Amino acid sequence: MYKIIGADQREYGPASADQIRQWISQGRINAYTKIQAEGTGVWKSAAEFPEFAGSMPPLPPLRVETVPPSTNSLSIWALVLGIFSILCCPTVVGPIILGILSIVLGAVSLSQIKKHPNQSGSGMAIAAIVLGILGALLGVSLIALCVMSPQWLDDLRVQLQQ
Repeated sequence: MYKIIGADQREYGPASADQIRQWISQGRINAYTKIQAEGTGVWKSAAEFPEFAGSMPPLPPLRVETVPPSTNSLSIWALVLGIFSILCCPTVVGPIILGILSIVLGAVSLSQIKKHPNQSGSGMAIAAIVLGILGALLGVSLIALCVMSPQWLDDLRVQLQQ
């Protein structure tokens, strides 16, 4: 004879082994239901009783929650600086400085992402490096243009003021 603790936390029984098997088949008892064999004074889960193990339906597989990877913050900053290195083309030094910073931060963030596979953002870091290179080349081109044709910079200032 056995006693059980029901889902309502109340004690039921005594019940025979056949009655327990019937309750298992009805879904009233699962593997986690606490059962006490008469005279033992020890409560165990139903799955721990060999006489009921064959009647237990298989337990559902454990659901493992997957955590989405976090985005590396340096790759975000590198991308922002890469974009600004292209947008700051009216100034001469801005694209070079921002481009170099974008390249450095992009490379550092790629290194961090490689060391920590739970981080994402490698696409942003690569885009930042490309934009940084383009921005730096734009800045160098502007400097070369100003050196080769000083009048061009004055004309550009006049056009920007209008």
